[in-house]
Amino acid sequence: MPLCENLISMSRNSPKEKYDIRRKRVRATLIEFGINGELVKSIDREHPVGVLERIIEATKKRQPEDKANYFLKGLNYSRVKHGRLPLFHSLKEE
Repeated sequence: MPLCENLISMSRNSPKEKYDIRRKRVRATLIEFGINGELVKSIDREHPVGVLERIIEATKKRQPEDKANYFLKGLNYSRVKHGRLPLFHSLKEE
């Protein structure tokens, strides 16, 4: 029976690994956009990866001049739309 337990534990771990990889990719993209590292950590903790990925895709699709500002405005719109307060932080890394 150890083989069955091993297969079950492996199948449980793979979605989490994929989620972690997605989360790291989101963090790297936000830093690439020019968003402050502390703000990236805060955003990462408070929002699901799927929501962040959708806003990132929209930002890349529209190719704004200031990607960080565009992303944060989209995130604030999403937060307000779902009944949460908007973020009030410095937009870019100095």
